[in-house]
Amino acid sequence: MSTNEKSIYKVALVTGAARGIGREIALTLAERGIAVGLCDISPDVHKTCKEIQGLGVLCAAEVADISKEEDVIRAYEAISSKLGAIDVLVNNAGIGKLKSFVDYSISEWDQTFAVNVRGAFLLSQKVLPNMMENHNGLIVNIASIWGLRGTSGRSAYAATKHALVGMSKCLADECHPYRIRVIALCPGNILTDLASGSEADTTDWMHPKDVADVVGYLCDPGSRAIVRSIIEVNGWGKPPEFK
Repeated sequence: MSTNEKSIYKVALVTGAARGIGREIALTLAERGIAVGLCDISPDVHKTCKEIQGLGVLCAAEVADISKEEDVIRAYEAISSKLGAIDVLVNNAGIGKLKSFVDYSISEWDQTFAVNVRGAFLLSQKVLPNMMENHNGLIVNIASIWGLRGTSGRSAYAATKHALVGMSKCLADECHPYRIRVIALCPGNILTDLASGSEADTTDWMHPKDVADVVGYLCDPGSRAIVRSIIEVNGWGKPPEFK
């Protein structure tokens, strides 16, 4: 493995790292020589951990439900005790269902917010004290193009991603004096498990690696000037309202 010793961060924590975008982000950061902590509700997160360890990079994984405060505290303490202070937090874990607004149950609506927004809030609160003390850090919130726009059938998902974009903007302002960068990435259509039920033409859809490479770049020296931003990662696909 060839690592990039010029990475400006040493330790990252990635949520939703068992598969899809989260797994690719974790592997991409590891390829840059960054030690990676992983958490996911699925035990498959340990498979990602073994892949990273196979690259000769330090990695620790915890099975956790990030919507639950006790799980977040346990996972954070276990990972940071093994790897050290977290320099980079990637809030990637997310859920969503494609269904009509009137068909959502209250529990489905609440759970979508619990994972997509509450989880990011809880983890950001855990990593920020050390980042503030060190005057250094990066928080990347994986939002969505639907956090900037709207479309039928995605009301709960889009609402949570709009909330994540708003939280990113506010947090970026609060963190600016501490030289902590806060970025919201808003990907377009990506071939992940969440897209498995789509009937759309997926020819031009992106792959998880496309988003992971952007996150990797944000850890490189050349990205230092990107301090607080909302970045669209669209590829060549066109969301419905662009047609």
